[in-house]
Amino acid sequence: MKKQLTVIQLILLALVLLVNSPVTFAQDDVTIRPGEELPPTYRLNTFDEPRLWNPDEVDDFTLLDQTGKPFTKQDLLGKPWIVNFIFARCPHQCPMTSRMMMEFDKTVSNVDMRMVTITVDPEHDDVDVMQRYAEIWGAEPPRWLFGTGEPEEVWKLIREGFKVSTWKNVGTASSPGMEFAHDNNIIHIGATGKILGRYDSTDPKEMSTLRRVLKGQIETPEKFQPAVIEAREAQEKTVLEYVKSVKVDPFEKLPRWAKKLPATNAMLNALATLLLLIGFSAIKAKQVSLHKKMMLYAFGISCVFLISYLTYHYALHHYTGLRGKPFEQTGTIKTVYYSILISHVILAALVPILALVTIVKGLRQNWDSHRRWAKVTFPIWLYVSVTGVIIYWMLYKL
Repeated sequence: MKKQLTVIQLILLALVLLVNSPVTFAQDDVTIRPGEELPPTYRLNTFDEPRLWNPDEVDDFTLLDQTGKPFTKQDLLGKPWIVNFIFARCPHQCPMTSRMMMEFDKTVSNVDMRMVTITVDPEHDDVDVMQRYAEIWGAEPPRWLFGTGEPEEVWKLIREGFKVSTWKNVGTASSPGMEFAHDNNIIHIGATGKILGRYDSTDPKEMSTLRRVLKGQIETPEKFQPAVIEAREAQEKTVLEYVKSVKVDPFEKLPRWAKKLPATNAMLNALATLLLLIGFSAIKAKQVSLHKKMMLYAFGISCVFLISYLTYHYALHHYTGLRGKPFEQTGTIKTVYYSILISHVILAALVPILALVTIVKGLRQNWDSHRRWAKVTFPIWLYVSVTGVIIYWMLYKL
């Protein structure tokens, strides 16, 4: 993520050099000139716009260390501490940053401080997992704590407390070892709990700067400090607009007709639902002709939906490289969404076969067999149609 930000900075500075003039913001005394640093930013998901990184003090929290012992913010006060973020299933980035933390600790062994490593995958990384992981790197409490806990509290601390770029990958972005995305930053917190700075653990120069800060040789350089709202708020909007201008949302690559397909698909599902309900009411009222028409119309609409659905996902992959739109919410609503989605996908695969067989039985006037198939087909077909609308609303409108 640091590399991505650096590219953005270079592009912005190149634009400034081309016009040979400083970038001036709303207030005359707030100016970013060539060579100056952009304010530090972070993101909460793949498609999120950069947000100003401006944490102040760490909120109260309770985590469990690698021995299962609870520790809180109050336990860490009185000494400076640094914190980084990992997850045990990560095969490359997290072991690399953990090794860096181990080696870094040796260079500041004479500094009375604490180190904290927090998992971004608390559902999987319980105390036993964190204990095994800590043993690999020779972490000994209380000097170096590996923290886990209740997922809701851990995620709130990471994303709202430290304001770290962290999210769970979904779809094709999620594979073994790639379940989560997070940055490699190490955050420095003072003895009073105030957040003092943020450093890229993969950059030796930045780690050298952190080492000198912890040893008291220098103050935290401004470029590593959280953005000061009073000094930055006048330029924040303009800076983020510049960043956004060079940050392409993958879905913006879709042609106009493809962007309309999700809403079209939802309308087709809604129409199929209406036709199914009318058809069901008709057969209950013994209006066989109307029932036949409604069910055939519903089947036709479902076929059109299938074509539209496949066309959208082909276009999505062709123009953006993505297989689907990730669900960005977290917590209970995410569990609800995926429960609906998984059941919808599984049953949707059965609907074409079930519906076709049921319709053929009816057209051949094989009524007993038709009724038996219909008792299975109808509720599944109706569920798929209704949940198709719900999934659209949760994914695009919630």
